[in-house]
Parts: sequence; structure tokens; C-alpha cells
Amino acid sequence: MSIRCAIVGCGLIADEYAHTLNASSLVDLVSCSDLDIDRARAFAARHTIPNVESFEHLDADLVVVLTPPSEHVGVASAAMRSGMSVYVEKPLAVSSSEAEALLGLATRHGVLIGAAPDTLLAPPIQSAAQALAAGLIGEPVAATAALLSPGPERWHPRPESIYGLGPLLDMGPYYLTALIHLLGPVVSVRGATTLRRPLRTKVSGDTFTATAPTHVEALLETAAGVALTLTTSFDIQGTTRPHLEIYGTDGTLLLPDPNFHHGVVRLRRRGEATWDTIPPAPSRSVVGRGMGVLDLAEALRTNGRGKATANLALHVLHVIETIEQAAATGTSQAVPAGDAISAQTDGRSR
Repeated sequence: MSIRCAIVGCGLIADEYAHTLNASSLVDLVSCSDLDIDRARAFAARHTIPNVESFEHLDADLVVVLTPPSEHVGVASAAMRSGMSVYVEKPLAVSSSEAEALLGLATRHGVLIGAAPDTLLAPPIQSAAQALAAGLIGEPVAATAALLSPGPERWHPRPESIYGLGPLLDMGPYYLTALIHLLGPVVSVRGATTLRRPLRTKVSGDTFTATAPTHVEALLETAAGVALTLTTSFDIQGTTRPHLEIYGTDGTLLLPDPNFHHGVVRLRRRGEATWDTIPPAPSRSVVGRGMGVLDLAEALRTNGRGKATANLALHVLHVIETIEQAAATGTSQAVPAGDAISAQTDGRSR
């Protein structure tokens, strides 16, 4: 039985989702919706989607919410109240309180909720998880993650909303999700932020003003005592810093960019002079943006529970907000406890 799936929000990222979903027999992409009806119709034509509907008239088992983040909660809430499960692009919400309300609503209406990013399901992060479980680098000691970019105005036609979030809330979920999935929940943070270049220029030549910090540095500690360093920036013109490295007592893991689903994981062990490539972990599904939707669809089909859950996304939001608080106060801050997250588990939750 295929799970009937609808996409709400037919912007740039929706094409990647549609390609992944159409490559699987697990789902049937039955409809799409967008405030711009012409964009929705063009999207439906590109991906052979039979119906273009207003959001109020959607009829599906699973709704994929790809709207701007400010609309995530409203769209997801309406779908769940209508008895439809939802999968929400990152961030799950723009605040942890809104995310908590979404999880509560899903429980009350007996539906499933999943959240991006789903790159933790892809071969690179799964390979790293297996390497850690096998003790290939010994006990994890520290890790570093970095999103260093000049900013999305170089390519995005409407970057203003991204600069309302800033790199921490916009791109941080990819890096934090990978770190937390591999090394466990974060319990305390320190942070610092800057906004040195607020005036930005779009590809059209028009200018706009960034309102959120454009460079964020954070030092985090996990429940297991692993020290994590996170940098997210839209102010960096060039870098040789790796996207993600994990350091252990017996070696180092080098991971590709966790914003993507492909790439090579490398291992260098103590006493060795070269890096070895770790074979990619096998994937049971189509690999690409939308793997989390397929995971949730499988859970619906089997009355199970999905892996890329909203609990993990909620913990990520708690960490992001605590980094902001720590930066504002210049003090170490504790991350709210209670999120059902543990290292190298699927964090299953209804």
C-alpha cells in the first residue's frame, strides 16, 4: 500500500523532495499546494503530480511542509487537526515553545510528526555511527563542525527571510543534528555572535538588511562530556576548515558536509600516517532529500515509528536558543532537559 503524500510549498527545495519521493514505490505523490498557484502548477507539471489544491482542500495521509519557516507551525497544525501526519522542513519551528506545541498536537490527534534534516539517515552519517559504535577512534573526546559561507544572497532569489533567521537557525540544524545523533544530547553551551555586515546585496542588485547575527561561535558539552565546537557564518569568503570532524582517544573521523546525503567518511587512527576511507553504510531506501519522508511513510504503513523525529528537532531548537542566550549574557547556559534523545539511536517517538 502506497502512502498518499502531498507537498505544501513548491519553492527551490521542493524539487529535490519530489525527485526522491517519485523514485520510491512507498509513496504516491498525489497533490501539491502553494500560495502562488502558477508556481504550484508548474511544479506539478515537472513532477507529474495529478492535483494542484488549495491547502484547505488537501486530502492525503502525509503532508510535507516546505513553506517558509514562519509558516511551518500553522500549516503543520492544520494538517494534523485534519488527521494527516506531517513531515516538516528545518527548522521544525522558529521557537522551541512552538515546536513543543506541535508535538503535543500530534499526540492528541494520534498522528505522526517527523522533521528535517534527514541527512542522519544517509550513508555518510550512518557510516560514522557504525565506526563510533565499533570503537574505531576509541572514546570520543571532542568534535568540531563548521558552516562557513559568504551567504545565500549569492544564489537565493529571496534571501531576506534567511537573514531573519541567521546562519545558526537556518543552517545550524544540519550540523547540530549530526553531532547530537552521533555523540548524544547537549547539556550546556557558551556562545558569541556578531553582525558586522548587515547590508547585503541580492543577485538582482537590490539591497536588504540582515537582522539576525551573521556569525555565531559556540562551545557545547554533551551529556557524555564530549566538547563540541560549532561555527555558523554568512561572513566567510574562503576556508579550508572541514565541515565536521570527530576526535577520539585512538583516532579521528572526517565527515562530509551534513547538509548533503552523499560523500566520503575518512578515518585516521593513532600512529597512522594516512587517511583510510570507510565503506559507505548500506541504505534501505532512496538516498536524497526526502529520506525522512520515506521513513515516516514506512512507519505509517507498518504502524511503527519514524527515525528522523521531531524530538531530535526540538532538542536542536533548545540548543540553538540556549546558544543565543549564552551569547547575550556572556555566561554558560544549561540546555533544557527532557528531550528524548540519545547517541546513535533512532530516537523513535510518536
